[in-house]
Amino acid sequence: MTKKAILCFAWIMLSVTANAQYPAININRPRIYADSARLTWLQQNITLPGDCQNTFNATLYAYNNWWVNDPQLYVLGTDSTLWTWDWNSQWADDQVQLSLLIYKLTNDTLELKRCRFIAQQVIDKINTSDFGAMAWFPKEEVLRKMSTCGGLLLDWCYDDFPLTLRNQLTQSLYAMNREFMNTYIYSNAGTSYVSSHNTWNNIYCNQNALVLHQASGLTPLQQDTVIQWYEDVYDKLINGFIPCWTYYRDDDGGWNWGAAYAMWSLVDQFQLFENMRVGTDKNFYTDLPWVQNSINQYIYFIQPNEKTIHLGDGETGLKGDRVIYLHARLFNDPRSLWMVQYYSQPAYTPNTMDKYTKLLYKDFNMPVVTQPNNPLDWWFDKVGLSVSRSSWNNDAAMVTFYNAPSKKSAHEHRENNSFIIFKNKPLLIDAGYYDTYGGSHYVNYYQRTIAHNTICVYDSTDQYTCFGNAASNDGGQIESAALQNYNDIFLPQNQRGRWIRYATGSNYTYNVSDAQLSYDPAKLDFFRRRLLYLKPDQVIVVDHVHLKNIETKQRDIKWIGHFANQPVINGAITNTAVAGHIETYDGKEYAVSNGNGNMAIRTLLPDSTSTTLIGGTGYEYWVDGINYPPLTTPDTNYYTPGKWRIEVRPATVEDTVVYLHTMHIGDNVNHAIAGGIALKNNISIGADWNNTLYFFPADGDTGKIYHVFNQINGNRTVGIFATDLSVGLYHVKVDGATILASPTDTNGIFTTTLSLLPGNHTIEIQQVVTSLNELTTNTPILVYPNPANTELNIVPQSPLEKFEVEVYNSTGTLMLKTTQTQAINISAFTAGLYILKIKLGSNYYTETFIKN
Repeated sequence: MTKKAILCFAWIMLSVTANAQYPAININRPRIYADSARLTWLQQNITLPGDCQNTFNATLYAYNNWWVNDPQLYVLGTDSTLWTWDWNSQWADDQVQLSLLIYKLTNDTLELKRCRFIAQQVIDKINTSDFGAMAWFPKEEVLRKMSTCGGLLLDWCYDDFPLTLRNQLTQSLYAMNREFMNTYIYSNAGTSYVSSHNTWNNIYCNQNALVLHQASGLTPLQQDTVIQWYEDVYDKLINGFIPCWTYYRDDDGGWNWGAAYAMWSLVDQFQLFENMRVGTDKNFYTDLPWVQNSINQYIYFIQPNEKTIHLGDGETGLKGDRVIYLHARLFNDPRSLWMVQYYSQPAYTPNTMDKYTKLLYKDFNMPVVTQPNNPLDWWFDKVGLSVSRSSWNNDAAMVTFYNAPSKKSAHEHRENNSFIIFKNKPLLIDAGYYDTYGGSHYVNYYQRTIAHNTICVYDSTDQYTCFGNAASNDGGQIESAALQNYNDIFLPQNQRGRWIRYATGSNYTYNVSDAQLSYDPAKLDFFRRRLLYLKPDQVIVVDHVHLKNIETKQRDIKWIGHFANQPVINGAITNTAVAGHIETYDGKEYAVSNGNGNMAIRTLLPDSTSTTLIGGTGYEYWVDGINYPPLTTPDTNYYTPGKWRIEVRPATVEDTVVYLHTMHIGDNVNHAIAGGIALKNNISIGADWNNTLYFFPADGDTGKIYHVFNQINGNRTVGIFATDLSVGLYHVKVDGATILASPTDTNGIFTTTLSLLPGNHTIEIQQVVTSLNELTTNTPILVYPNPANTELNIVPQSPLEKFEVEVYNSTGTLMLKTTQTQAINISAFTAGLYILKIKLGSNYYTETFIKN
């Protein structure tokens, strides 16, 4: 072998090795949407009685009676000189897909003629479009539409078009995809991998490359360019998008663009996966471990009314789509098998394109299955979403809680530490309407914190931005820079929410999360929210907020709650800013209904509050003196944009604010009733509600070993529900006497039942100590000796750091308060367990010690 041949061989081997990382594109067609085996199976089975034939006949009937005679897309009859085609029609790409499928299943010559006619329309549209003069989004829309229509026509009719027409279509699609790649993939816009638009554009360009590969009519140089496009997009998918998808999808099936966009995005991801399965030797379904559990979003992002929760931009309904059908076919998974069985019924396929999707993707021979008994509670930890239902019935209550660890992904809102409640219809809602991305309603209200059920801290001097431009001052969470790639997800400056605890039991879901980093650090340095859902119909929300600079800055803190309809507030109106629209009450109970569902809320803490009701026509989207309505009027039969909200304020703003709310969920049979009495001391806060005592830490921390309430009314049987305890064995004491010993569950939740004698009682929940190590927590403070007799030493790791100490006995009574004292005289204390509350810098720590 000559030296030249050896070098040539080496170059070929290097090329093969370099190209081996890219899946080989199939020689045969079709390469997108469906393979030849599927189309052949459909050809055979539409002639046989059954669901497949019925679906095809219904699709064909609709097509012949309602589509081909559309004045904008008129292809009725055989005389093509009478046909018209207007790409401005919103149905154009749908009709192309219908025409192609009907042709491939029937080999009808008239349908082939229509496909050739439409192919010429694609050629003319591309060749006459001045892409350089088009604005960004209109150009993107045209390129996507031409990719769908032109790509399918060339791929599915490749051998059925005359050579001249095929070559012209190929050249037009090549020119179109060159514009697509240069504008949206090779530009800065193509470097964002946590973005919906860039994702879809890469999927389209991947599809175009599959279609154009080795198509006749391309020069060798153009063929090389097509391969380069394919490889460049594949690199972006493997190195850019899929790491982000894998992180957010995780093993639970979450998604980070909101609920509606999760549905739409997974449909597009499955389009990519199916195109690669059909057109190459790559199978993403089996290669990506998260794909099978991605179906969970169809379970947990959906309300009992079969619409998505209103998380992020948009709302949509659940029906049979590409994901459900393909998932069931590929995985034989009971979850998707049942969905196919249920959502492919005529009631869920009323539209022609629903029937088209069912026909193209459904396994018509799938087995009959029963509805799976899926867990009622689910946590998407990477997304920061907790979902809990009372049952899988249509009349179930549903509570969702949201706190995203990092922001901002596409279509996210500033809504950390927010929650919604559903019963029959949305009761406590995310407000606003997705009219247009970046419009006045969007940037000033819909995307902002004020439109969600969380907390705002208003300062009239604040200046907020949205997309870098000035926006309304809602007192809410700060703007986050858009995440661009996988590494951005973890950068410190992009962190916004932190989950402290997610716990579920047989009848509860408990969420604890912190949203401090979502706010301006000059405003607050602590915002921890607890949401306890006690199934089927009780919710308790506890908020600990530590404000900063209250002496020098306005700190108008507001607890926000949104409703579809006007709530009834008890008490009297104390201030009227706008009669019937902005009125302040001295009451603390709020009742609201929507459809057959209703709920009642009571503010237990702060002790003294005022509640401002805002809403009604012209004030539904009110922010800082201006109403920001949507550009289009929402269809309230489908959407719930909300018309009213309450803002609960403490009578006096202090640096530490604690909110405590009880919420009862009801319906027309069992009407909701506001309830609960506040319980509080320096150790524990909570509620006496429906003969159950609920204990939460007074300082908002976790890992406690002691709870106490005083002055509890007796002569009854009460339940105990104590949260945030270190896992272990606990004594329950009534008036100092140990009544019982019982362990927490694995989540640190302690529950039991007590029978109380008449009178008032002190109830303690105290960890049973088996070793001294169990008494200390991991803090930057040394406490010794423990147990102690006469003197207790408190030494911070940094001796010069200022600290304050409060000592409480086991009943919650303050025994001692001191500053910068490292040795405390405890000789006068009686023997027993004591709790230290230590403020070190801006942080609080809890320690315990025993006095002998």
